[in-house]
Amino acid sequence: MTTPKFLSTLKTSGKKLFLQFGGQGSPYLKEMAKLYQEPELADFFKVTFEVLSKITARDGKHPFLNEGIDFKTWLDNPDGAPSEDYLARAPISVPGIFITQVANYRLLTKKGYSTADLIGNTAGISGHSQGVIAAALVGLGKDGDDFLKTYGDFLNFIFYLGFNGQKAYPDFSIPADVLKGNETNGDKNPAPMVAIVGYSAAELEERVKKTNEKNGLKGQDALFISLYNTPDSMIISALPKSLLIFRNEWKAEMDEKKFKFVYLKTTAPFHCPFMDSTLPTFLKEDASVSPFSYTGSDLKVPVYSIFDGHDLRSASNLRDILFKMVLIEPLYWNKAIKSIWEDSQIDAIIDFGPSVVSQRLTGGHLKSQNIEKQSFCASNAKELKALLEV
Repeated sequence: MTTPKFLSTLKTSGKKLFLQFGGQGSPYLKEMAKLYQEPELADFFKVTFEVLSKITARDGKHPFLNEGIDFKTWLDNPDGAPSEDYLARAPISVPGIFITQVANYRLLTKKGYSTADLIGNTAGISGHSQGVIAAALVGLGKDGDDFLKTYGDFLNFIFYLGFNGQKAYPDFSIPADVLKGNETNGDKNPAPMVAIVGYSAAELEERVKKTNEKNGLKGQDALFISLYNTPDSMIISALPKSLLIFRNEWKAEMDEKKFKFVYLKTTAPFHCPFMDSTLPTFLKEDASVSPFSYTGSDLKVPVYSIFDGHDLRSASNLRDILFKMVLIEPLYWNKAIKSIWEDSQIDAIIDFGPSVVSQRLTGGHLKSQNIEKQSFCASNAKELKALLEV
């Protein structure tokens, strides 16, 4: 296997990589379809379809999966794939995004970046929201058949993570009055998560607190800042009716300041106390069919928490920590990626998608600090070509 020029230069310089993976809200099926055409990924997709087949045999009749979870059929016949609304359902999109980003990583290891070279020249890994699961998988440093076996375990686990997230929020419908209110405001596709761009963290925290107190929004009706993405970009998770109340309170101010209010393409309010029931439900109903024997001590490189930035190599119960990070705890992206600017050895970032959303979020933090780092996204054909050039 010929070593790409970028990797050779990196090794000669003694510099290191930071690897990262994206999260919810990115389109993934078209990207997965391109990866499906890669001959080097035949064994990867074979394992993928085998795992999904076992899941279907057990839970395929559940109402959440009324159009199946048959990615093989959808990839073989793209015109027959379900609607975007169905593909956005957590039990579909969570594994779908995971498959896509791990396929991007796997392809890189097949085209010049051996696992030993890639992991050996990496100083840290993390992933935005559900991307931290892929980060943990890659951080184990597995190769060959061991990688495929471990990938199968992780794919099974992440399906049941998304499945239990949807169990906590089983209603896909939006009340008519909420739809009407959003239409009046000019906001499209209301959902239980919304991106707010423009406020600082302190400003948004103040407005969320005021809205909750003024309107008596408590318990599952409350608004929560669930993801702190960049210094001026955050996400609120809540019932769509509560998000509409927030929007009505602050729309005039946001319009005046040209701030953005954009619903995410997702079907559950991730990263907030609304999801507190998910881990007990998973342990009771699905953990028995989700083998996961991996611990933090198995990680070969630092994998950083998206909640508080700690190195997961210290984790004894890696499964439950990952589960809580993705569904229940808020995300602080600056804490997950801080080693990029604190570790002088890290010279470049490789993002494995899907799409370029997480790459841009990291770029937002670097720009705010006037820091320049090389950044490549495997989802971007031009940037992938640059990585693979020999």
